[in-house]
Amino acid sequence: MKKTLLLGAFALLGFAASAQTTGQFKIGANVGIPVGDASDVTSFTMGVDAAYQWRLAENFDLGIATGYQHFFAKSEIKDAEGADAGYIPLAASAQYSVSPNFFIGADLGYGFLTGKYASGGGFYYQPKVGYQQSNWELYLGYKGVSKDSNTLGSVNLGFNFKLK
Repeated sequence: MKKTLLLGAFALLGFAASAQTTGQFKIGANVGIPVGDASDVTSFTMGVDAAYQWRLAENFDLGIATGYQHFFAKSEIKDAEGADAGYIPLAASAQYSVSPNFFIGADLGYGFLTGKYASGGGFYYQPKVGYQQSNWELYLGYKGVSKDSNTLGSVNLGFNFKLK
């Protein structure tokens, strides 16, 4: 599955690069609250985001996204030999502007798990809604990596700078 997702991401990159549109680089940070399985062992999450998107239609952007998301273990978990966890996503990223200032978006791809007990990775997804201006955006979203029957997920508030 990992190879298929990586191949899809590179195919998307090739398709978007051949489109005769200008792209936009985004870089930012987010903070969040772990939910589901992650809330049992972690108390807080924060991360960095990076994306490059091409304008394919008047209100629609498509590109690639990556970053790093870190989950901080609860103190009682650390005391019992537990550890922090995290992941590095590699995903296709889509964003649709429903008005000049409001958007909906989603990232889909693969999340490479990191941390003391991490192995491999899983399906990464991030639906989000946000408010944007010409050079920045603020978003609320859910980020998750699902592997087997477990999910490392969180509800996040993020801020991105847009660079042309």
